[in-house]
Amino acid sequence: MTRRARIAVTIAALAGVQLAAIGIYLAVQRSREGSAGFVSDPVARAEQAPPIAGTRSDGSQVALGWPAPHARIVHFWGTWCPPCVTELPGLLAFARAMRPHGVEVVAIAVDDTWKDIAAFFGGAAIPPEVIVETDRAAHQRLGVSTLPDSFLVDRSGNVVERYAPTTAPDAIEKDIERLL
Repeated sequence: MTRRARIAVTIAALAGVQLAAIGIYLAVQRSREGSAGFVSDPVARAEQAPPIAGTRSDGSQVALGWPAPHARIVHFWGTWCPPCVTELPGLLAFARAMRPHGVEVVAIAVDDTWKDIAAFFGGAAIPPEVIVETDRAAHQRLGVSTLPDSFLVDRSGNVVERYAPTTAPDAIEKDIERLL
């Protein structure tokens, strides 16, 4: 076989692998869409949520612990994360709607600077639900590895549900009603 023939075969094989990968990706996306984009993982055993220490954009300190007056959705996100950019506005609107019903949202930005977070909000005020975790203990203990990542924590501090990226807020609301 000539060198050109070997190169052509190699390129064809690589193209085939890429097409297979794209096919698998699209199949996974279709399966997620078939479930309305809602994926949650019930936590097998009750795990106590770690306390969360952070700061707000105004520099005020935040200390969240349990038991708490509200159930909380603890949401990890980043300004550089495309699914986060899509999901966060809806989640913040959801937070405003759910607060009177005993659920609050804490949106923990994993960015390094408030400057990046402020730019994300385009000059608008940074919502009070947005904090930066000061010691990353909750981030590490909960096993956050992909963004966005969200956890439902009941009033007692038990982590009862984990939500996959781009989970629709209306689906989370139905799940919260079921669980709480």
